[in-house]
This record gives sequence, structure tokens and C-alpha cells, in this order.
Amino acid sequence: MEIASDETTRICNHCDRAIPSSNIDLHYAHCSRNLEKCNVCGDMVPIRHAKEHFLNTHAPVACSLCSATMERGNLDIHKGESCPQRIVNCEFCEFPLPAIDLAEHQEVCGNRTEMCYQCNRYIRLRERYNHASRCTGITENNVESP
Repeated sequence: MEIASDETTRICNHCDRAIPSSNIDLHYAHCSRNLEKCNVCGDMVPIRHAKEHFLNTHAPVACSLCSATMERGNLDIHKGESCPQRIVNCEFCEFPLPAIDLAEHQEVCGNRTEMCYQCNRYIRLRERYNHASRCTGITENNVESP
């Protein structure tokens, strides 16, 4: 619903929204009877759903992977992005392992070597992309005898 630009507005004392002055009394009566401000996040929620809002969004829960405690609303993001026990894949061998172990694994795994079939040199896995962009295909120590 768009508010006409020349109509004055007033701030509702209950929800802190700007309401057209002509509707403020009706709005306030409805708003104060049906909505309450969440003490945790400040969102306005229907009074009949306030407990459900708290339980689904703010209730403390423990991560099943690392046992860290957080608000329920943050759990999915934690498990997908920041949990140290979430499973991630090594960029070199695609082996799945807990994120907390990734750096140590990749330090070792990235130092493994593979043959470059263009120049016949062994290249560390961590350097293969840079090498591939610079490889001329010429073996460095390949001097042909006359």
C-alpha cells in the first residue's frame, strides 16, 4: 500500500511505523491488540505466535556436530558455513573431511606431485594451475644431441 506523498504521517507508539495520520487511531487499536514486539530481535509478531516465534528463532540449541550453543535461527547457517566439524572437500584430492582438519590435510596433500604431460616435469598440486597457465610444453633439460 503506497502512502500519498502529500499526506502527513505519525509514528505508531506500539510498532514505531509511520502511519498516515488519518489512519493512526484505527491502526493503533489493531496493532496494540494483535501484535507484540519480540524482546530479542525487535520484530513485531502476532501475539498468538509470539511463543512459536521465540522457539523457532531464538531458543538456544546445540549444534549436533560440534555442540556449540546458538539461537535456533542461526543453526543452519552455522552448520553450512562456520561449524568446524562440517564436512568439506580437499581442493586437491576431493577427500571429504571436517573443516577443522582441512588446512593441515591440504598442506600435505598440496605438496604431492603429478607429472605435467606437456613438459614432463613433476609439479606440486598446489602449483598446478599456475604451472598450466605458463607451461610451454618444452622440457627444460631436453637438449637434443646432434
